[in-house]
Amino acid sequence: EFFLVYQPIVDLRSGRWIGAEALIRWQRGAEETVGPDIFIPVAEQAGLIGLMTQRVIELVGRDAQGVFSRRPDFHIALNLSAADLYSEETVRWLDELMASTCAAPGNLIVEITERGFTDSHKAKEVLGTLRNKGIKIAVDDFGTGYSNIGLLQNLKLDYLKIDKSFVDSIGTEAASSGVVRHIVSMAKSLELDLIAEGVETKEQVTALLDIGVGFAQGWYYAKPMAYGELMAGVANREKLVRPHKEMIVEA
Repeated sequence: EFFLVYQPIVDLRSGRWIGAEALIRWQRGAEETVGPDIFIPVAEQAGLIGLMTQRVIELVGRDAQGVFSRRPDFHIALNLSAADLYSEETVRWLDELMASTCAAPGNLIVEITERGFTDSHKAKEVLGTLRNKGIKIAVDDFGTGYSNIGLLQNLKLDYLKIDKSFVDSIGTEAASSGVVRHIVSMAKSLELDLIAEGVETKEQVTALLDIGVGFAQGWYYAKPMAYGELMAGVANREKLVRPHKEMIVEA
């Protein structure tokens, strides 16, 4: 009953879809859909999250056959839980995924929330193993946890994903409206790339470009979709090389 959808990750300057995040969904019967905000916490509490991660990796392996040989600059991002980060099985599953998809360095990204770094020594060991294999590391929902610059330096990451709550505050009088600029400044000092989550408006795109954010995902560009739709969208956008201003008007 579990299946994957993919949300494009977009180069803000060109509008190209340069990657996608794999997202698990649950369809119970013909009519009932259970949201991940419900079943993911239950799976974690029940000790089943590892099996769910394994299923995601299996489904990505099935969907992504041959994609990296055709599109060597494309990547697919997968979410890992805190428990996954400290499991030796996770490394084995990702090894199998790299082999089955012929993934080169940079074709796979794993996303981990800040609460996944409770044991920074163990996290550094596992993440180091993954990075040595060519898998890049992103901190998901950045700004909502308790990471600090020292920890981020120590872990040797590749991406920070700016949480939607901060993107929503752009251009408002909310107290958090200036946080994105601070995150951008910190990321630049650590030589990390930035991905803004939950982008929904042209104004947000303009503001993110102005402060130096390179990549984004959100409904302004596309909702999560089936793998076939994703690949069709990637092909369509490869044909379009649009100027900066035109890109902002026409997502």
